[in-house]
Amino acid sequence: MSNRSAPAQTMDPRPSPLVHDSQQAPRRFEVIQGGEEARSAAEKGRAMLRAAVEERLLQVLKDVHGRLAAFLKNPGRLGVVNLPLVLSESSLTYELWKGPASNPEYRAQMVAMMGVAPNADDASLVGELMAEVHQAFVDFQKGRPGSDARKQYEEVLQGFELANVLPVVPGHDTGPMLAELARLGITPEKDFSRSLLVVPQVVAVGLSPEEGSTSQVVIAGLTVLQLCNLVAHLRNLNPLLSNRQVRQLLVLSATDLKKAIRKSMGQAEVDLVQDLARQLLRLQVVELLFV
Repeated sequence: MSNRSAPAQTMDPRPSPLVHDSQQAPRRFEVIQGGEEARSAAEKGRAMLRAAVEERLLQVLKDVHGRLAAFLKNPGRLGVVNLPLVLSESSLTYELWKGPASNPEYRAQMVAMMGVAPNADDASLVGELMAEVHQAFVDFQKGRPGSDARKQYEEVLQGFELANVLPVVPGHDTGPMLAELARLGITPEKDFSRSLLVVPQVVAVGLSPEEGSTSQVVIAGLTVLQLCNLVAHLRNLNPLLSNRQVRQLLVLSATDLKKAIRKSMGQAEVDLVQDLARQLLRLQVVELLFV
């Protein structure tokens, strides 16, 4: 790919971890023995876990909103920003599981908190954990704090539309939790790794070209950094491009018009989208001459 533009700017949210690391004192959870009392203790433990996940989601969305708002005060001239954070069920499940996976004491605490059998294997424990994290995501998105945080996130992205700066985000988490599930023989739902930060105002890098929709641009075949540099280069070729036009050009170049299917972007598609940007510039200049 030909690209003489400067590297795209990258935002680094660096959110704090959801759980304590191995150097910190572990949190204690007391399990009351007995049938009804044990069930009640497990229900409380799971409720605490879901509440912690919801609080984490709210914290990250607020942090991202603040960083995006600060970036808009001085957005630069490249017309693109790399937002590398992924906020998915898989990423938060890993934050909760990475301690118990390597520390027997942490694992015993999670077993007690979840109310599962003491001799439960890792696959069973992780399956229960995934279910609670999923429910926390559902509750968060339905609840008032979650909907308000999501609204604020989308509102700040409207400022990026006006500034002609296009955020590029990973569409999925590809981190260690997926490898851990493969080790345990667990097949997750397809949305388990999908990021909540994927909204129509951003361009997402997907795992497959079929992920996109009429409202959501998802590009497969490039890394986030490669896509950022491509967008910067397109704007270097055609400074008149709006965010909407960049998204349209990307979709057009990543679509097989004869078969009416999406395709991954390789060098041929990169060359095509650059040519489309040049062609559109010529049309835009002609239009300006006759206004």
